[in-house]
Amino acid sequence: MEEIQYIWGAVGSATPNGWDGPDVQFTRDWSTNDEVWILNGVTLVDGEWKIRANNDWGLNFGDTGLDGVMENGGDNIPATAGTYNISVSFVNPDAPTYTIE
Repeated sequence: MEEIQYIWGAVGSATPNGWDGPDVQFTRDWSTNDEVWILNGVTLVDGEWKIRANNDWGLNFGDTGLDGVMENGGDNIPATAGTYNISVSFVNPDAPTYTIE
C-alpha cells in the first residue's frame, strides 16, 4: 500500500499569503521525530490561521477551545501581530498538537 505524503502549511488572514495561499510551508523536524513539523520566524499579522495539508482544504486543522490540541476542521486560530516559531506534532494522530512561541 502506498503511503500518503503530506506537506503541512499555515494559511489564513494572519499569514503572509492570506486565505488563498499558497501556504507558508512547515519543514520536518528530523532531530526529534518525523511527525513533528516546524515553522520558524514566520511573521503573522492580527487575524486568524489554520494548518492544512498540501495547500488544500481536504485536510485542515484548527483549535476548537484554544487548548493546543488540533481538531480536523476545527476553529480558526487567532493571531496577534508578531514573529513566531510554530511547532506541529502528529506523534499522537488522534490528538495532534501545536505550540506557538
